[in-house]
Amino acid sequence: MHAVSRRLVLNVAVTSPLLFLEPALGRPKTINESGFVSIGGIDQWISIRGTDSRNAVVLFLHGGPAEAQSPFLKEFLPWEAFFTVTNWDQRGAGKTFGRNRPTTPNMTVDRLSQDVVEVAEYAKRKLHTHKVILVGHSWGAVLALHAVKLRPDLFSALVGTGQPVNWTLSIEDRERWARQRAMETGDTAGLESLDAAAKLPVTDFNRLRASNKWRMSESDVDYLVIQRDFMGPPPLPATGEVADWIEGGSFSGPLLWPTITSFDARTFAPELPVPFYVIQGRDDHVVSFQAAKDYLDRVRAPAKAFIPIDGGHFACFTHAAQFLAALRHRDRYSPYTHAKT
Repeated sequence: MHAVSRRLVLNVAVTSPLLFLEPALGRPKTINESGFVSIGGIDQWISIRGTDSRNAVVLFLHGGPAEAQSPFLKEFLPWEAFFTVTNWDQRGAGKTFGRNRPTTPNMTVDRLSQDVVEVAEYAKRKLHTHKVILVGHSWGAVLALHAVKLRPDLFSALVGTGQPVNWTLSIEDRERWARQRAMETGDTAGLESLDAAAKLPVTDFNRLRASNKWRMSESDVDYLVIQRDFMGPPPLPATGEVADWIEGGSFSGPLLWPTITSFDARTFAPELPVPFYVIQGRDDHVVSFQAAKDYLDRVRAPAKAFIPIDGGHFACFTHAAQFLAALRHRDRYSPYTHAKT
């Protein structure tokens, strides 16, 4: 892997030789559309926004499951200067859940993967483009791998951020970090909790609670304030957008939990048919930074690069300038060669 230049990563405005990064000829046309579209046999909510509809198209797959981005579209304003961004509240999430409620059918990774394909096809038709860049965050990065294997012809590149590889690797990495922090801060109670939980299965919630207090970086904690502000103080509303967002998580999480905890990118996708880039926060302890790097090292793809940036699990939002520089100029890190990060 090419060593990452801080100057390159931080300089979003640097000129690229790639044609798709050059300004389109003619007058820019702003786009800001949202609404329900029939996807996979149900109404699903889609937003398309950007300062110039001729820019390269990004389809963003949110994490969670069910961490729908519809309430937080302002977080994508920096993205919209360079890309036309398609956001989609997935089946069982946000506004899509609000429309269909607990009668939402077919909550499987196979059905959601087909939904991704249909949303990508919709964006292509709407924006008159041949392919889209698929960006998946956290759970969305898992879903993105499924979609790319299903229909690689739709995607010019796959970009993972907060990239999960294997549940066990992520938990073990988090526990090592938690133990380090507990020792540095003299948190004997925390160390005792980690010791007591160590023999439990990695899917046991008591084991997860033992390390949870250390899993979010400082920038992640700051970012998550937007979710708190959106939900508001208790008592939480029983109806409306906030209720739909919260209930979507309660609905989707248990149904997709087995998929999340059993997924292993190394065996599921040892080879990818499209260029693959992982832009990962160095302080991500929700998933394993090292496992993501090792997976990128091993996977076979037409082009690939592992690009570390500042921040944690939500680095694509908290350090948007670095993330967008890496996304816009991702080909500069290929062909992939080994280097220290």
